[in-house]
Amino acid sequence: MDEQIKELTNYCLNCPMKPCSKNGCPLSNDIPTFIQYIKAGKLEEAYQTLLQTTALGSICGRICPHQKQCQGSCVRGIKGKSVSIGEMEHYVFDKAIENGYDKNIQIENVLQGRKVAVVGGGPAGLTASSFLARKGAKVTIYEKYFKSWNS
Repeated sequence: MDEQIKELTNYCLNCPMKPCSKNGCPLSNDIPTFIQYIKAGKLEEAYQTLLQTTALGSICGRICPHQKQCQGSCVRGIKGKSVSIGEMEHYVFDKAIENGYDKNIQIENVLQGRKVAVVGGGPAGLTASSFLARKGAKVTIYEKYFKSWNS
């Protein structure tokens, strides 16, 4: 693990109330847990923790308005600089891509045989499609600029 990420994980207080997750993150990512996994060098576990609530972590880690959301609710931010949650999130997802962790995503098959149409290929449509596909549904995404995408 690189030194900068190690420093970022050590800066987190691992608050028991988790205001970054409960008040700040619209997805309710379990931020303290994924940070503790990074700190312990368990990147695949950090990735699996984030996968519970997000499908676009590499993107969200870069473009999400963290200062208004999770980092804006960070206890550290009251008297100083908040924890760099977004930076750690995209680090985990980038490492997951680099190391092929996505090959371990479990399909539950509770929706096997079901067909679902998702209208819109933006962040919400892609996330919904991802979670539906993980449940075993056959998903078709309809986007006005493309014919369709199938899972």
